[in-house]
Amino acid sequence: MENYEQIAKSKEFMELKRSKLLFIWPVVILFFCLYLSFPLMAAYAKPLMGKFVTGNITFGYLYGVSLYFVAWALAFVYFVKAKGFDQKAKSTVDKYRQRKGA
Repeated sequence: MENYEQIAKSKEFMELKRSKLLFIWPVVILFFCLYLSFPLMAAYAKPLMGKFVTGNITFGYLYGVSLYFVAWALAFVYFVKAKGFDQKAKSTVDKYRQRKGA
């Protein structure tokens, strides 16, 4: 059994927590800025949002659809990055498991 209090106070865990937060918060802020700008632009930038880009497709439609692609891209980036976080967490737990077993 691992000593989770000792792990939580360890330098490795603190670095893992810090690197995870430094990755997650900018991504969350970026997504919310993009997501919240959509209704703001729909309300206050009607000429831009109503501008036809090609055929019957307006900039507003393209921007709205692009939010789905951005969400999926950010989810994929997090999925890849989370594997690294999981590996670091596992190595930290294994390190303290070995110490206790020794």
